[in-house]
Amino acid sequence: MKPEPLTAHLPDGPLDVAIVRAVDDRLRELNPPPRPAVPPTVVEADGVRLRLHGAGEACVLWIHGGGMFLGAAEYDDAFCCDLAAQVKAAVVAVDYRLAPEYPHPAALYDCRTALAWCADRFARVVVAGGSAGGGLAAALCLLNRDEGGAKIAAAHLYYPMLDDRHETPSAHEPADTPVWNRRLADVAWAAYLGGRAADALAAPARAVDLGELPPTYIDTGDRDLFRDEDDLYARRLAAAGVPTVFELVPGGVHAFEVFEPDAAVSVASRERRIGALRRSLDEGFRSW
Repeated sequence: MKPEPLTAHLPDGPLDVAIVRAVDDRLRELNPPPRPAVPPTVVEADGVRLRLHGAGEACVLWIHGGGMFLGAAEYDDAFCCDLAAQVKAAVVAVDYRLAPEYPHPAALYDCRTALAWCADRFARVVVAGGSAGGGLAAALCLLNRDEGGAKIAAAHLYYPMLDDRHETPSAHEPADTPVWNRRLADVAWAAYLGGRAADALAAPARAVDLGELPPTYIDTGDRDLFRDEDDLYARRLAAAGVPTVFELVPGGVHAFEVFEPDAAVSVASRERRIGALRRSLDEGFRSW
């Protein structure tokens, strides 16, 4: 059974974290996430729980989505297990703290802890994530650059959540995008920011300087709320001299490959992502 999007089950009227979580929990009970073929090894790094799938000299640090206030690393166990087998590398999923109980920068700092753990154990580390996880991956690259942290081989951002300002055309048209809409985005940003103004490490689209970031792969659907902010971020990365690939998926809604896994665009997108990840993880990788 395919998972059902939150937007199809949200009540009318104002939303808050408790309402959305209740709907999300009910949908997960009706359609629990698949079990992985091989259970992960669960470890802790300075209090941050990590789920290790597969093995290899290189690894993908996977950051799950959920608008910063939903989801958990364990929900992606089957995905991460399959990904590790496909790219022939380890996949480490970070179980970062969620807002609003832990607003920004708690999740980002947990990802930084996970990156340091991976960098100590693997020759190459690629950071990757979808939606909010893609936004955290982008922010992690900025934070790591500014702090002079371990080298990140590449960043792979799938329909990333990058901008709290909602100023682009796709943030307003259509008003009720499938899977993830403006109502949910407003709840997410309010929870994550906790009443404080956003900075570039909360909303990477606000970053003034995008230079010296790792090679970056971005894809998003042309019916996604985040379409334009993702496109603009990719263009700004390229203008700053960062090797960048941007893929716009025709007809794709938010998280299209999750909710329509058998669609031709989903199959093609997964193949492109796997190919790009393999190139990023390869020891001989030099440029896109």
